[in-house]
Amino acid sequence: MKAGEPGRPRRLFASPSDRSYKLAARAWAADIGPGFGTIATDNDPGGILTYSLAGAQYGFDLLWICVLSYPSMVALQMVAARIAAVTGKGLTENMREHYSRWLFLLAVVRFLGANTLNMAADMLAMGEAAQLIFRGSVPLFTIFFACVSLALQWWLPYARYVSYLKWLALSLFCYAGVMLVADVPWHTLAWRAFVPHVAWSEDYLAMLLAVLGTTVSPYLLFSQAEQEVEERARGGVQDSSPQKKDVQPQLKKIRCDTVVRTVLSNLCGAFILCAAAATLHATHTPRMPLGTAREAAQAIAPVVGGYAQPLLGLALLGTALLALPPLAGSAAHAAASSFGWPRGKQRDRRIAGILVVLMAVSAIIALLFCLFAVDPLKACYWSALINGMTVSPVLILLVLLSARREAVGEMKAHWFTRALCWFATIATCAALTAHVVLEAY
Repeated sequence: MKAGEPGRPRRLFASPSDRSYKLAARAWAADIGPGFGTIATDNDPGGILTYSLAGAQYGFDLLWICVLSYPSMVALQMVAARIAAVTGKGLTENMREHYSRWLFLLAVVRFLGANTLNMAADMLAMGEAAQLIFRGSVPLFTIFFACVSLALQWWLPYARYVSYLKWLALSLFCYAGVMLVADVPWHTLAWRAFVPHVAWSEDYLAMLLAVLGTTVSPYLLFSQAEQEVEERARGGVQDSSPQKKDVQPQLKKIRCDTVVRTVLSNLCGAFILCAAAATLHATHTPRMPLGTAREAAQAIAPVVGGYAQPLLGLALLGTALLALPPLAGSAAHAAASSFGWPRGKQRDRRIAGILVVLMAVSAIIALLFCLFAVDPLKACYWSALINGMTVSPVLILLVLLSARREAVGEMKAHWFTRALCWFATIATCAALTAHVVLEAY
């Protein structure tokens, strides 16, 4: 969803030929340059703090998710992109067309709720990050940077400002540095990376769902599909049923981008989890968990010493500013598709309004977190947990859609790709079911 050339910005909502409406819609792309940008956007504050919490509480026990989820993550994003490339429509439009209204609305409403909470947690993390760097009021910083994010989305092309903001994420490499200086039990790390360890406890399964929620996030799939719709429109493709030979070159490029992008994203998440496990797990367990983002910063202290908190602040601030546009854009587009509005300037204007409303609602929720003294660490964990709980219906509808002849004709996804998608779907549903059972009894 987020790989590409910085010089070729993609726009989720603006028509490529609509120059008069360029300012209002041109920044909501889910495309950034390779390297730091990919790592930073895929691992927003929710990801950084959730991986830190998982490593601190459970050591290396959840590392296998970062490793074994990789094939399924690639497959899911490929399926989402294939559906969009073949049909010329995003996921929400396809789901609205091919599923009953109640089933479609269930998936979309849960997705919108999860995305809004994710944005609120990221905004709160920006306020905390600024406080770690500059000192001052977290609520004021939260509102200020939420406004900055909206202004950047409204007036600047995403690819332009991402080329600068991605450098704030350089501090993420401190987590890799920790692996070189800390006392890492490499044998245990290698074993836990490839052999799943599942504990039958409510807390463990909740953390497992949270890690899944930040790894297999629903907005990745929706944004991936919308990006391909814009690529198709930019290429001037008008046929709603293109030939296989016309789609294959585009799908090949998508495959290469997705494979590389997902490797970088999962590798960064694994480094964060391992660094927290190597440095924080000895003093923080499920009975004595991390309580604040400031405590999470100590995971990189072996490398940067007393600068751990401001460097974590830079990482949280940069990744939040990079992640908010695709989060808000995918949510606004999903809401717009629920009404079946035809693509064009009028639809773009409505989506612009929805995006502003979603950003405002998220900012209000972030302020409520501040009012009730909710630490960004807890807010990000709750956001990831809700994502993990809501991704299951989206995955089910997505995989079923990839095999529907009415939607994709003869160009349905390969059976092995669909098998990987079903594996992730079944695993997520099983974890959710087990958590609900334990919570009930």
